[in-house]
Amino acid sequence: MLELLAPAGSMEAVAAAVQNGADAVYLGYGDFNARRNAKNFSEEEFAAAVSYCHIRGARVYLTLNTLLTDRELPKAAEVAAQASAIGADAVLIQDLGVLRMLRQAAPDLPVHASTQMTLHSLDGVKMAADLGLTRAVLSRELSRDQ
Repeated sequence: MLELLAPAGSMEAVAAAVQNGADAVYLGYGDFNARRNAKNFSEEEFAAAVSYCHIRGARVYLTLNTLLTDRELPKAAEVAAQASAIGADAVLIQDLGVLRMLRQAAPDLPVHASTQMTLHSLDGVKMAADLGLTRAVLSRELSRDQ
């Protein structure tokens, strides 16, 4: 299945992506994503983005794609549980420790391997699948042919 996936750093970016054909958007909610130093969505803004996208047939993926410390995991679990309750369609992760936490905090939320996980081989993708990840965004360093 081919999917046009677009990043969204604001509600305006969500609308622009969906209005221009994106099947899904990914966005940061809280502090645990690769856009940590950018403005991220609040809980209310995240809910509005999910509603906007779902009405228009698009999906929303939460990014929890940074390396987390043990102290950060409880707060990340709260964010994941809230995002799941709001209706996020999946979550992108980098840290395998986050995967274990997600199984407890949001067990029904599909998990995707973020490009930050640096999967660059078929064996890496198979390992991700064996761990229950439903999608792998391959490493940026790969060529189109690879």
